[in-house]
Amino acid sequence: MDQDRLNTLHDLEEKFSYCFRDINLLSTALTHRSYVNENKQLAVSDNERFEFLGDSVLGVCVSDLIIKKYVTFPEGTLTQIRAALVNEKQLAQLARNLQIGDCLLLGRGEESSCSRTKDSFLANAFEAVIAAIYLDSDFDNAKIIITKLIEPLLKDDNSSSEYFDYKTALQELCQKRYRTTPLYTVTGSTGPDHDKNFEVKVVIVNKLTETGTGKSKKEAEKQAAQKAWEILHNEED
Repeated sequence: MDQDRLNTLHDLEEKFSYCFRDINLLSTALTHRSYVNENKQLAVSDNERFEFLGDSVLGVCVSDLIIKKYVTFPEGTLTQIRAALVNEKQLAQLARNLQIGDCLLLGRGEESSCSRTKDSFLANAFEAVIAAIYLDSDFDNAKIIITKLIEPLLKDDNSSSEYFDYKTALQELCQKRYRTTPLYTVTGSTGPDHDKNFEVKVVIVNKLTETGTGKSKKEAEKQAAQKAWEILHNEED
């Protein structure tokens, strides 16, 4: 491995705040199959097996993180949150933040196709680097690094509303407690056709009425459902 490649890898180590005992693991994590195919005389391996392992390590660590943060959320909602945090687009953005694309070894064809900026290549490389860290040390070290990268995405407690299905949760709670379902009614709208704001009222028998607003009826219903669910859920607690 030449000095320029080593310098590139050491720069990435600093971004991850992790120093590899075996720097070759990191190099493998950043080596695409197209590069291996064009440089068979180098006897290097591609990162596909690392991607497979990294996906699993990442999934376990993120699952552990969110199940401890969202202690009241059901399994279905936790699955949605995990999917939002480890999907291709999100992982690619994390890779961009770390400038992983600059470290990839690609074949000439992929290089000319600007593949080092593609979401799929970046997300796969991110997973492969996570696997390299795991293989170089242990699960605990990988978990520390993953938590440091993922936890900021969950800092805003209001972000939970992005994932939590309040309408379904409210319906289940009402069926359990009152043997009925919530009734949603559009009570008004304001603004021009291209920029309307809707107001929706949710009524739960004679127990509770809440309103929500939004740029769409669905968004307004969700807000109304969230308000009603939080009130009923707090009463239940």
